Parts: sequence; C-alpha cells; structure tokens
Amino acid sequence: MDKSIIPKPEIEIIEDGKVRSDERIDPSVMQFLMQAASTSQLVKLRKLEESKVPTGVKPLKRTVTDTIMKLPLYPPWISFSLINDGAGALTVWVNDEADPFAESMIANGESYECDAKYPVIKSIYLKAASGTTAAVRIYGKEGRPQRIS
Repeated sequence: MDKSIIPKPEIEIIEDGKVRSDERIDPSVMQFLMQAASTSQLVKLRKLEESKVPTGVKPLKRTVTDTIMKLPLYPPWISFSLINDGAGALTVWVNDEADPFAESMIANGESYECDAKYPVIKSIYLKAASGTTAAVRIYGKEGRPQRIS
C-alpha cells in the first residue's frame, strides 16, 4: 500500500437505530466532525501557548568541580541565566551532556543566557575546568510542563 495515501477511516452510521449502508455522509455530520477536529487542535495550541507563561523564578547556587554535575529540573524551565563567580572556567550543557556541539564555555566573571521560549529545559550539566572549582549562580524561569495529547 502506498504510504502517501491516507487510508479511509472505518465509519459506521446509525440512523433511527439502524445501520445505514449508504457511502454518503450527511453534510451536517461531516461539518460536526470537522469542527470537532478543529476544536481539538485549537485546544492543543492554547495549551502550548499557555506553557510559555513563567510560573516562577528559581534561584540556585552551586559549587562545581571537574566532574560533571547534573541539575534535574522539574517543572521544566523556559529560560535561565548563569553567572560564573568561581576561579576557573566552566562548561555548560543543556538537556544532553553527550552533545559536544551544545556545550558552552563560560570564563570566570562571565554570564550565560539560555532562552528556549517553551518549558523544555529539563536538565543542566555543569563541569569546571580540570583542577579548578567554580561557584555559579543560576536564575531559572519555571514553566508549566507541556501535556499535549
């Protein structure tokens, strides 16, 4: 079967308590089905937009060593600011420590901003330069978890 063709759903029409075998669907029934589908999609979009509204700001202070530190975040954050107050440089990853392209180096006294627009930041990974420690301040905007289904 060609995957580009959407299969016709199985529909059973019951009218006056009897199954109707006619292939034609009453236009008012079809209009109702289309409006119900559109309403469902609008509800999902509304929930997605509502999730962008921050529910609070959470301040964190951590001392980071040269081993990777994971900060799990719940509820997920929309954005955060990180300030490196330590003596050494710091490496930051968002959501995935294994992605070398997503890492950012923050020198002593510098700050780092991450804004995802939606609450999708579920963890922050931190690691100080070898043989050093770094004191960091993090200010995160919490969001509502996205439950779109």
